[in-house]
Amino acid sequence: MTATSVATGWYVYGVVSADVEPAVFAATPGVDAGPVTLVVENGLAAIVSTVSLEDFDEEALRRNLEVAEWLEEKARAHDRVLAAAVGTAPLVPLRFGTVYRDEERVHRMLEERRAELLSSLERLRGRIELGVKAFLDRTEAAAGDSGSASTGREYLLRRQQARRAAAETSAVVRDRARLVHERLASISEDARANPPQPPELSRRRETMLLNGAYLVDARREELFAEAVETLREEVDADGIELVLTGPWPPYNFVERGERT
Repeated sequence: MTATSVATGWYVYGVVSADVEPAVFAATPGVDAGPVTLVVENGLAAIVSTVSLEDFDEEALRRNLEVAEWLEEKARAHDRVLAAAVGTAPLVPLRFGTVYRDEERVHRMLEERRAELLSSLERLRGRIELGVKAFLDRTEAAAGDSGSASTGREYLLRRQQARRAAAETSAVVRDRARLVHERLASISEDARANPPQPPELSRRRETMLLNGAYLVDARREELFAEAVETLREEVDADGIELVLTGPWPPYNFVERGERT
């Protein structure tokens, strides 16, 4: 009895130059746990692995994206593959879930988008993406509402004063976070202030004030980290915590059309 064969597709993580060695990805399994390799075409190389179309064809992928556990597992695997290339070569990351039906279509994509991809790789050469998040610890702000009131009128006045103080504090700390972003942007090649993440994504109970991404010359990574440390000391008294992350694949600095 012959086992039913499962159709496979070619999952593409990103694009690098053709001189990148496939060994860079040898220790990193793909989203379907299989080996990661390169498809080379005219100076470019797509980072790929084969996947089952039972999970990754258009309809199945749309269904699976609604399953949080599946999405988190696969997205982390996608990120790990791209992270293996960070620091070794310029990289154009493609969006999660980019799948082609066969290898020939991967070759065709590289050829059709060659000029655009080569331009992007050159723009990103020698640069890395770093992230800085700012969180506000509201413990101290909440403490200002403590204490007892001897009369109802006094209680209402204290509540009113507490709301006014909270509003003023919010305005001050958000302005501080904006200045942090502006100062970091001034020493970066490019910068993005993304929407703050909710706690279920940030995995932090504190309010996120800044979700910044910065494209930095790799030779200036240490200088950038020192600038973050200086800013961290400056905003600590305001109850703001700065968290430096990365380096990451340059997700935030690839044009929307380059991701698809």
